[in-house]
Amino acid sequence: MIKRIQYFFSKKISSKGLAIFRIVYSFIFLLEVIKIFNYRQLYYDNLPYLNPHFPDVSLIFIFWMVVIVFLILGFYTRIMTIINYVLTLFLISSAVAYEYHMFYVYSGMNFFLVFLPISTTISIDSIRKKLSYLKQGFIYVAPKVSKLNYLVPVFVGLGLVYFDSVIFYKMQSPMWLRGLGLWLPSSLPQITISENQWFLNQEFLVRSLSYLTLYFEFVFIFMFWNKLFRIPLLIIGVGLHLGILIEYPIPYFGLGCSAVYILMVPVSLWSKLWDKIFKNKKNLTIYYNHLDLSHQKFRVMIEALDIFKKVEFKIATTQDSNNISDKKEIASEIYGIDKNENKYTEKLLLNKIVQVSPICYLLVVFDKLSIHELSMLSDSKVSSEFKNSFSYIEKGGANDELHYKMRNVILTSFFFFSCIAQTQVHYSFFEARETTRNVNHFLVKHFGICQHPVFMDAHFRGYNTIYTLKYKGEFLPIVDERGMPDTYLSGGTWVNWMWRVNRPTQNRYSLRKGFEDYTSFWMHNNGLNIYEGQEFEIVRKKINVVFEWQKDLLKNNINSPWEKAGTLKWSGRKTEISWDSSN
Repeated sequence: MIKRIQYFFSKKISSKGLAIFRIVYSFIFLLEVIKIFNYRQLYYDNLPYLNPHFPDVSLIFIFWMVVIVFLILGFYTRIMTIINYVLTLFLISSAVAYEYHMFYVYSGMNFFLVFLPISTTISIDSIRKKLSYLKQGFIYVAPKVSKLNYLVPVFVGLGLVYFDSVIFYKMQSPMWLRGLGLWLPSSLPQITISENQWFLNQEFLVRSLSYLTLYFEFVFIFMFWNKLFRIPLLIIGVGLHLGILIEYPIPYFGLGCSAVYILMVPVSLWSKLWDKIFKNKKNLTIYYNHLDLSHQKFRVMIEALDIFKKVEFKIATTQDSNNISDKKEIASEIYGIDKNENKYTEKLLLNKIVQVSPICYLLVVFDKLSIHELSMLSDSKVSSEFKNSFSYIEKGGANDELHYKMRNVILTSFFFFSCIAQTQVHYSFFEARETTRNVNHFLVKHFGICQHPVFMDAHFRGYNTIYTLKYKGEFLPIVDERGMPDTYLSGGTWVNWMWRVNRPTQNRYSLRKGFEDYTSFWMHNNGLNIYEGQEFEIVRKKINVVFEWQKDLLKNNINSPWEKAGTLKWSGRKTEISWDSSN
């Protein structure tokens, strides 16, 4: 065990996979934040639009979205990760009524982002660092990182979650042990978004997939460390989470967990894949003077932005020219040659670069000075001191080794901390219940470490009634005519409606509060005057929940008729609910 830990400490690999993870995960997280922003009145107002939350979170969310965009670009990454984590604690971890399992993943992963070297490559920060070292006479090459940076987040974000879920819950669940863990939720219209009865009627297949999930979640935490098993586990894991994306209205859970699996992709695969896609696709060759600082600066920026490898740089030598006048030109001017042997210099060269690699237009936005320098390259002067000091020394930075060791210590410490913390949430180390409750609340809010009873028997037992609302005969976009989640219900709003409003053990308070929140939100978005006494019809659908496999259960539940259960009437800012006596 000690040798294994030492191996992960000493083994260094490229950080490119971490950069790709940063981009993909942050983009998915941005989509979640945009979704919450669009439904912020539901999430945070005491009563949407009528009793608003103070302070208004709109500007904070807009600022947050800008932070995440900077994080995707890798711009001031370390600062952005800290701000992102603080806002996660403030805006996501506090949305208790709308929290769902992906919120815990966000808390844990956003904490990890603060410490992971996610901007070492494929980032604006890496470009800035390269330019900074150029001025000192060095070529900056991104340092390699410990494998711990890849594997510890996977252990905490996936391994512990799977192991906790299967050991403490699924292996004690009659539903899962009978192979119904996939079939039953997918046969209840309020749970699924896919009307795929043919698939659910394949009894052997759906039972096999449930058993595969049990086995996979049990062995994952032990086997993913070994690279021989990493690809098979990656394929199965991503497949299961994409199945969740297709089947249930929690898209960012399926996509977000799939993004974590990026950390299990062999790092060498990214370079091989990139080279294979863009091999031999150079559209422009640029010749430059490697002893000229402005030339080197320009090369670094273009190579960083030219992600599709359309431009190739070569050091200009006298062998590249055929006459005396060109030899003089080589010493001071950058020039480019396209496939048709056309020559480009100065502004024409810049235009050609943007033409073959449009993303290089960002130079106009981020570094106008360099464009001015390009147009004046024929007059550029390079100091003799720079010419004498410049050399191709690969340098990862004076403090990189210290940062490398500090990150390893932090990751290793958090590895053991997470194991202890996950044990704490089940077997408390404290005698006082209040202390246990406070500690567990701290763990789930700050690190996403908690119990994981996902899709268990108790979630569905007795869940035989679906409630929703109609206005002038039309269903509100909460639940559609089939009884399936409509446009309002996705992620946190779906969990809120299905397990905190219309839950298996309904009570009139939870239903009333939910009816008020969603109708208030809907009326405002549809321009209805609340003071005109708007009236809604409360309807319900009876469904069948069974814990033995049954053919066509989803179809039969969808075909179950709706019946009127009562009315909800707004009188000013107050509501009156009249339940039908027969219901």
